[in-house]
Amino acid sequence: MKYYIGADLGTSSVKLILCDSNSEIVNTTTKYYDVSYPNPGWSEQSPADWWNAFSDGVRELADGIDGIVGISVAGQMHGLVILDEEDNVIRPAILWNDGRTFSETEYLNTVVGK
Repeated sequence: MKYYIGADLGTSSVKLILCDSNSEIVNTTTKYYDVSYPNPGWSEQSPADWWNAFSDGVRELADGIDGIVGISVAGQMHGLVILDEEDNVIRPAILWNDGRTFSETEYLNTVVGK
C-alpha cells in the first residue's frame, strides 16, 4: 500500500493527515506552538517551532507505516523569515497578522496611492 501525508502549517498549529492510496484517512494529528507578542501589535514565531512540530507530527503520524511516497505542505502566508548568508534564521518570523507597519502602510495607501 502507498501512503501520502498532507500538512497544513497554520498560525497556531500544524495539522497533519495520513491517507492511503484509496484516499482513506489512516491517521491524523495536530501539533501546537506558541505565538509571541513582544510588543503591542507585534506577532512573531520561531521557525524552529514550525519545523519541530512538523517533524514530531510526521513521526507520530507515520509510526509503523511503510510506503510513504508523498508529502504535501500548505502554509500560512505573508510571513517574513529573515536569513543570514548561510540561510540560518536570525530572528523570530514576523507573522501575517503583525501590525507594526501600520503607519507606513497608511502612508503608502494615502500618499502614494493604492
